[in-house]
Amino acid sequence: MDTAALPDGYFDVLAVTMPCCSAQTDLNALRYVEAAGFARYSLVTTDPEGELPPPPAGVQALEDLLGTDLRQVIARY
Repeated sequence: MDTAALPDGYFDVLAVTMPCCSAQTDLNALRYVEAAGFARYSLVTTDPEGELPPPPAGVQALEDLLGTDLRQVIARY
């Protein structure tokens, strides 16, 4: 990730060559210990009473509305 990051901390290209096996992949395809992802935008809910993770039907409705798959990364601050 340090190699792929731009000086401003953003990422332009996510393609990487894995040091272990020289395989070509991208940072978003890797399996992280905790859910993670790289995105151009995020959807945030601040409802402390909200169900986590959100119900599948609600996520599907958002995916249909946006026309893309979503990746859920649950964060608590």
